Amino acid sequence: MNLKRFITKLTTALATLLVVAAFTTTANAQDDVAAGEKLFKDNCMSCHALDDKVVGPALRGVHDRAGRTDAWLLKWIKNAPEMIAEGDPLAVKLFEENNGASMDLFEKLSDNEIKNILAYIKNAPEPTPAPGPETNNGGGGNTTTTSEEASSSIKSLINFLIIAILIAVLLIIGSVFDVLGYISKYTGIPLSNPHKINGILMLVFLVVGMGAVIWEFAEHGKYVIIGDSASEHGVAVDSMLMTTLYLTGAVFIITQIALFVFGFLYRYDPKKKALYYPHNNTLEYIWTFIPAVALTVLVINGFTKWSAITAKAPENAETVEVFAYQFGWNVRYAGEDGKLGEKSFNLISGTNPLGLGVKSEYKKLLVDVKEGLDKNEDLYKRMQTIPDPTAKEKKLIARVAKQIRLQKAHIARLAAMENDERMFDNSSDDDLILKEIVLLKNKPINFVFRARDVIHSAYSPHFRMQMNCVPGMPTTFWFTPTKTTSEMRSILEDNKFDYYLYCAKICGNAHYNMKIKIRVVESETEYNTWMAEQKPAFMKNAEVVPAVEEAPAPKVESDSTEPEVVALLD
Repeated sequence: MNLKRFITKLTTALATLLVVAAFTTTANAQDDVAAGEKLFKDNCMSCHALDDKVVGPALRGVHDRAGRTDAWLLKWIKNAPEMIAEGDPLAVKLFEENNGASMDLFEKLSDNEIKNILAYIKNAPEPTPAPGPETNNGGGGNTTTTSEEASSSIKSLINFLIIAILIAVLLIIGSVFDVLGYISKYTGIPLSNPHKINGILMLVFLVVGMGAVIWEFAEHGKYVIIGDSASEHGVAVDSMLMTTLYLTGAVFIITQIALFVFGFLYRYDPKKKALYYPHNNTLEYIWTFIPAVALTVLVINGFTKWSAITAKAPENAETVEVFAYQFGWNVRYAGEDGKLGEKSFNLISGTNPLGLGVKSEYKKLLVDVKEGLDKNEDLYKRMQTIPDPTAKEKKLIARVAKQIRLQKAHIARLAAMENDERMFDNSSDDDLILKEIVLLKNKPINFVFRARDVIHSAYSPHFRMQMNCVPGMPTTFWFTPTKTTSEMRSILEDNKFDYYLYCAKICGNAHYNMKIKIRVVESETEYNTWMAEQKPAFMKNAEVVPAVEEAPAPKVESDSTEPEVVALLD
């Protein structure tokens, strides 16, 4: 073979391989960042932002902070409470800096998924800075005030001057009336008629007030979500609200006009004597009968519509569980068996966030709780050897003792569940735990709501849906979606619109960020395709792999057990 031709072919092949490898690496990196962005929004964004503190600290640049190696971050994200309990110095420091608040467990996330999240945090684009001040270098000098800032300052000054002038005018008018009052008092000549003035002011207030009501409806009525309901029952809800608005609006207009006009017509006049009119049965009947009829119409209208909304879901409705926690949502769909498995709050753990009846998770949790109990009992014994403990140390000892009692009670409850065939019938093994709600148009959906910590409220305005989520008490709400996401985008002329489920209770400092996307699709084929892409939360009939016993790490002696105790208790 010609050596020159062989070298040329070899060089070309190597160059091609290098290009392909570089492209593949770049593509994979982009995929990692894109996947990490979605995982970040689904799992982290309710408590963290990249550039601002929410519940937890801002995360941009977390890789550059002292002690935050990739291995440390991986372990911290998976199980922060465990690191705190182990006395990791940085973990304890973060725990104390955040007022005893610790991250949720994310043991359900794989190492690769956490690495994708970290890749997104590391490579997320910087926020676009606000436009800086305009510069005018005509003479080499910079102006620090932009035209917009100057305009804003002028508007603020004008507003201030207007308010000051109005206050001054009112003070002057008040002083004039005081002077006129003194003159009238000493001369005996009435220079003004305050009753007539008050009567005229009644009419002025009527006109100004009605004008303000009309302006309010015209200006802000567009923000009221009435009309274009995305559910069947939403049409009835809108109708009920409009009926209430028309009836109460008519009463408001009539009574306000009567109030101010009567105040003007029957103002004090020394030439007239008030009519003594103690009783009239006809008037009593009228103003009792009319409100009674109006309220009866409103109550019956609301009762019939509420009864229809809260009736039992149709047989063909799909049941989906929505689980609320501070500050996010988990959604559970039935797997291939078409059945949502049993659940219990006793089974909630880092890898089983909904407490589903999965035998492998049950065994793993039982092992973890027993290990935690052993550690606490060992710590308690060592704390009993502290000579003459201080008040603070006594308080910490009591907290450890309480934790031991709770762990023993938890173990007892778990032991009582061991042979519960209904709980562990394998129907939970193939359930799907997701971070997005997907619904099929015109198919009834029955939501079952649960809460882990405090009372939340599931609220989706476009579906006219709201239901409290109460710990220990499942609640339900069913409806039929009638407009797909794309249809609503067309109606609202907003290509970025999405349905969301929000929390309508003030459940904590990240309440405003607690939401989950709802997507409504058109065809059953599209829905089934999406469903087929989802993976079960647990492997069917998985067994717990026994942990390999390791030699205990050498204990570092310390003058105080406080960091370890605080870590164990919170």
